[in-house]
Amino acid sequence: MRKIVMVVLVLLSTTLVVALQGSSDPTGDKDAIEKAVLEANSQMMQAGNSLDAGKFFAFILDSDRGSIIQDGQLFKTRAAALEVVRTGFQGIAKMDRRYDQTYVTVLSPDTALLAASGSYTATLTDGRSFASPFAVSLVFVLRDGQWKVLHGHYSTPNP
Repeated sequence: MRKIVMVVLVLLSTTLVVALQGSSDPTGDKDAIEKAVLEANSQMMQAGNSLDAGKFFAFILDSDRGSIIQDGQLFKTRAAALEVVRTGFQGIAKMDRRYDQTYVTVLSPDTALLAASGSYTATLTDGRSFASPFAVSLVFVLRDGQWKVLHGHYSTPNP
């Protein structure tokens, strides 16, 4: 009897290991998720380059849990961050933000982390311009079929 129990346990263990190894990717289709997150981020960046704060923030979930951090400042609400961006856009005539490096890590079928670095050039309404490198990390979540930012952290290096 003992031998039969051992054989059954070994067979069950082997079956479980094979089943787990052959199971589908637990994060879903990583390539499709990565592509969708990159596309949402691209549209978000286009809105920023167009100086359209409302369209830019359409990609950010409404939260009062400090979802945006910019250069060491935590914005408690999405509305507070939106107002700061709107005010900042007022003196800018043209914005060109570009990524040099972009990485997407799929965490689950509905959550992904985008980490990127790049640079931007802003031209003010008086003709002056300035440029700076930046880094960003964004946690995207899938909500109602759309990828939205749950948390964003933006920074520029200290001079």
